Amino acid sequence: MLSRMRRCAVRSPLHCALRSPRARSHPVLRLKRIDNMDILTHDVPRLVDFYHGTLGLPFLLPYAAEEEWAAIDFGNLTLYVFKSEVGEHAPRRTEVNPENPPGLDSFAFEVDDLDEAVAALDGRVEWVTREQIVWKHPSGVWYRYRPFYDPDGNMLYITEPHQGAAA
Repeated sequence: MLSRMRRCAVRSPLHCALRSPRARSHPVLRLKRIDNMDILTHDVPRLVDFYHGTLGLPFLLPYAAEEEWAAIDFGNLTLYVFKSEVGEHAPRRTEVNPENPPGLDSFAFEVDDLDEAVAALDGRVEWVTREQIVWKHPSGVWYRYRPFYDPDGNMLYITEPHQGAAA
């Protein structure tokens, strides 16, 4: 009979970790995906006009302006926009991470063709940078992207991801 240590060397470390006495006393959390996220704003109609009108994203649930919230379908998650009556919005972030305070930075929309997406949004959004940005990882994964702001100053990106070596 193989010792526990040897069985773990043959099987995956996760398998052995899940079978340990400690793991049996703590159930495994099985997160599936991000379902939704919320943006709080002083002006729900303005953000609804931006996300639904400017970006063309559909409503997940019927929008009733008098209710002061909206559910916008982001494709793989739902953005809820809710009315807030307190405080001021956090300062705008930049595309340079070390220049920003801790916290949620941005979210990015994948596009097939960055140039086409930029052309479609030009004159309709406030760009964070004057030019597109290229980021390359040593693994060969690389991105072309461009950040912009929503009307409240939240930073978003359109991004064109690539799996192979950059051209």
